[in-house]
Parts: sequence; C-alpha cells; structure tokens
Amino acid sequence: MTLPAFPNLIGIKFPVSRTEIWSKQRQQAISGKRTSLGWFSYPLYQYEIAFEYLGSGLLNGRNNVDFQTLLGLVNQTNGGALPFTWNDPDDNYVAGQSLGTGDGATTQFLFQRTLGGFTEPIQNVTAGTITIEVAGSPTSAYTLMTDPNWGCIYGVNFTTAPASAAAITATFYFTWPCQFDDDKTEFGNFMFRFWELKKLTFTTMKVL
Repeated sequence: MTLPAFPNLIGIKFPVSRTEIWSKQRQQAISGKRTSLGWFSYPLYQYEIAFEYLGSGLLNGRNNVDFQTLLGLVNQTNGGALPFTWNDPDDNYVAGQSLGTGDGATTQFLFQRTLGGFTEPIQNVTAGTITIEVAGSPTSAYTLMTDPNWGCIYGVNFTTAPASAAAITATFYFTWPCQFDDDKTEFGNFMFRFWELKKLTFTTMKVL
C-alpha cells in the first residue's frame, strides 16, 4: 500500500506551527526528590496549519480545485483513521547520515537522522533519492526494508554484511507519516468558489 501525500496547495497561511511531543511519568517523594520515567523513545511532532483560501473551480479562465483536493485527502484517510505523508520543507533531507558501523555479520541497518546530538529513526524515506556508502564508497548491493502495513521505507538490508569497522552512511529525502487529529474539518465559504480553513492539525505517527 502507498500512503496518499498531503498536496502542495498555494493558499497556506503562515506561520505553520510544529509542536514536539514527549510523554513521561513523574513522581515526587515526601522528601521532595523527583523521579521521572520517559515513555517515548523519540518524539512525535504535531503540525497546525491554516489556509487563507482554497479555490473550488473555474474562475477567470483558471481552474483551481485546491478545496476538492484537500477534501479528497481527508476523505481518503477516513478523517484521520488512516495515515498520509507530510513533506516538511524544513525537515525532509539528510546528507552523510551515519547508519552504523559494520561488524562483518549484521546486514540490516535502519534509516535515522541526528540533530543536535539526538538520533531518531526515519520511517518513510523517499524511494529514488537514496545514496548508501560503505567505508566511503557508494554501493547498490542492498534491498530496501518496508513495513508490511503501509509500505514505508525504514531501512536497508545488505546483500553481504559490511566489513568490521566499515562506516555506513546514507543521503536521502524523507516524509513524515501522519494522521489528522480531529474527526471534523471545518471549511468556510467566504467568496464565490473560494473556501478557507482556519485550523487543521495532524501528528506524526510511529509506524514500527
């Protein structure tokens, strides 16, 4: 299965909000000492966007059907029950990312990215944009690992295990698997064949 992609629509309103979400449990003893336990191994990201206008038909010789396109995506995902992919233009690419070091036996390595010293998995790498290097040399001796439910590309499986101490790096583009947060999407028709959407929120999901 291929996930539908969030369309590139021209009426998006700035700023676009992105909220990082973690989950933890914190307990405080009588002495005042606190103990915390984090439940997430890496964060979720919630996006909030709005559209100042979405065209809905032919006007002055130009056909703009952004309203129908976005409405179609919402319906394709059953209002958020199913995922889609979001291309964040400010967070969709890594170059020379370390995937690990060979040990002569391991053949599978997961895609990931490192920001500010923190490494997290990348679950939906864009096919056709991937360059894999082993010990500094490009290689194509691998297959891509995809999850069985949504077909998201999350790792590589080498034909032959990389040699011990060989650095494995990757350069690629990626998108974020997401789900809409709300069951309702409220569009407003403010002008003939023009609609607006004041708020739309969606959150990245853990595929694996």
